[in-house]
Amino acid sequence: MTWTLGQHPNIQPMPETAWIASMAVAAVLAFNKGSEREKFSHLSNVQYPAERFLPHMGNAIHEIVCEVYEERCRQIYGEDYRDRGIRLNPANPNYGYQVRRHVEDPKARWVDGTPLNSLYLWGLNQLFPEAKFVHNLRAPEEVALSLVHFENVGGVPQAIEEGLATWRRHAEPAWLAEKAWGPEKVFRLDYARLGNDREQLLQELLAFLGEDYAEDCLLPLDRRTNSSEVAEHKETGLATIRSAAAFESASRLYGQMQSDQTLDVAAGDELERLFNLHVRDLDLLNLPKPTSSVMQRGERFLRRLLS
Repeated sequence: MTWTLGQHPNIQPMPETAWIASMAVAAVLAFNKGSEREKFSHLSNVQYPAERFLPHMGNAIHEIVCEVYEERCRQIYGEDYRDRGIRLNPANPNYGYQVRRHVEDPKARWVDGTPLNSLYLWGLNQLFPEAKFVHNLRAPEEVALSLVHFENVGGVPQAIEEGLATWRRHAEPAWLAEKAWGPEKVFRLDYARLGNDREQLLQELLAFLGEDYAEDCLLPLDRRTNSSEVAEHKETGLATIRSAAAFESASRLYGQMQSDQTLDVAAGDELERLFNLHVRDLDLLNLPKPTSSVMQRGERFLRRLLS
């Protein structure tokens, strides 16, 4: 789907990032550090709000993303590609999978398909309050079957129970985001529709994104990527997964997701709680607090200065 949207004239396709989710955690932790001691901390001294601080971090990330994309285009198409035009990526001649299709394409937006992002949705939404999210929902047994054979694409294979747990770990927060932020913010992409309803699905997706329909977005869907090549033993594999002990609860959750997208404020609270667990873990592991004596001396000095 990253490649599919990345064929649009206004959307950059990106390799998986992971660092952006990490920056979301670090940015929230940094804000907390700058606000933890009321008038004695830099940000809270003037009640500087997270709603202003975190989007600044998002803007910096956006600038880096665009700079990296421009460098990627120069490396693929040549330093002077904007003057002489571009041809197919010589390292990737498949016509449907191009980093850029035309020099004049604005490519003002970008799509990041990193699966890790689903674990950090609340923080990402703080960094990018205007962002749109796409929940690419696939049946748990199909995801687990792919993960069981993940060595076929250079990954580490997972046992059936682990694969089902992986599906749940990513799908559940994405469902919470749907319920917290609604269809104006989160698009439910039914994976099954990519088989026989792809054009209509893409029209709906691009309309959700506020972009004109671009037929080139259909090109990557003619070829499967990142596939674990399970077609030969798919039915046998699916039957084995459906008989696993963990499948019943995963299937029940999948059914709930399909039938329930009602708005729920509590879903947003849960997303925030889950994200703050990452912030807490980073704080405990990597950023030791000043000793209490140092903090007390600093506060005494500031009180004298301010009195």
